[in-house]
Order: sequence, then structure tokens, then C-alpha cells
Amino acid sequence: FLFPATYDVFKNAKVEELIGKQLDAFEDNLAGVDLGFAKQEGLTPYEVVIVASMIEREIAVPEERELAASVIYNRLDAGTPLGIDATIRFEDGNYDEPLVQSRLDTDTPYNTRINTGLPPGPIGNPGLASLEAAANPAKTDYFFYVIKPGTCNEHAFVETDAEFAAAEAEYQAALQAEGGSPTEC
Repeated sequence: FLFPATYDVFKNAKVEELIGKQLDAFEDNLAGVDLGFAKQEGLTPYEVVIVASMIEREIAVPEERELAASVIYNRLDAGTPLGIDATIRFEDGNYDEPLVQSRLDTDTPYNTRINTGLPPGPIGNPGLASLEAAANPAKTDYFFYVIKPGTCNEHAFVETDAEFAAAEAEYQAALQAEGGSPTEC
């Protein structure tokens, strides 16, 4: 709820002043977001913030935010685990090391590879664009997204298990060939 932005404070200001400004900015920004769709889906504003936080952590390309939100809502509607690795990374504080299979298989509150529904809380501080995407996702049949190798964090959005398997295989092959991230940023 500490809204990400630039804030002006005096040199000797107390941290509480900055926190107050961030909280006020969060409330002001969220108040301007149309939550109609989210309410139709039965989501509370807090749950919209959780979705927005996942979008903020997962998506670097602005045009993809609404698409990622559609994947999240499609998977929630289907009762399928979200499969968002950023939730595990948040829980572990691991933002750099690969996630090992044993960790992906461990049942913890933020493991959206195993658990259905939303994680128990936000995994970061979403900005306005992610809040808006979470409140008003694109209308798609996408069910998966995978990083496209050779791009700067762009994703392939796909509908079927077969399309996902192909996109994932392409990513894994590029990962192996590069010996690390196959993105070009």
C-alpha cells in the first residue's frame, strides 16, 4: 500500500511523513480506478491489489498488463492454480536464483503452482497501470504466458496446453543455449 512514486520531503523529515504520503497516494490512486468488473467477479478491492501486485512483478511490457490480468482471471474462473513464480520468489525473498523443482513442489501459502485462488496478500507495491489492469483485464481466452526468447521481457500469450508446452519448450531451449536468461534487455 506504499504507492510507488516520487515524493518530496524535507531533509529532516520523519519516515512516518513519507509513509503517510505513500499511503495517501495509494488511496487517491485506487479511488480513481473503476472496480466495476472486479466487483462483478466477486473480488474485493484488497484482492484487486493482490492481482495488481502479481502483474507488477511479472510484467515489464506495459501493453501486456491487461493480457496477464486476463490469464489470472481465466485461471481463477477455472479453479486452476495461477502458476505465478513471482509469488514464490516473494515468499522466499529469492529474486535472482533459479527456482528448483523441490521448491515448486512445496506447499506454502504463496505457492501458486500448487494452491488455487489468490495468495494471502500482495507481493509488492503495484503502480496505477497494474491496478487498472487488475480491475479491467483484457477479454481473452488466454490461459498461459511465457517469456519470449530474444525479446526484452515480452511474453507469448497462449490458450491451450499444447501451445503452452511449445512456448515453454522454446524458452527452455533458449535458456539452455544461453546458459542463463534468453532475454535481450
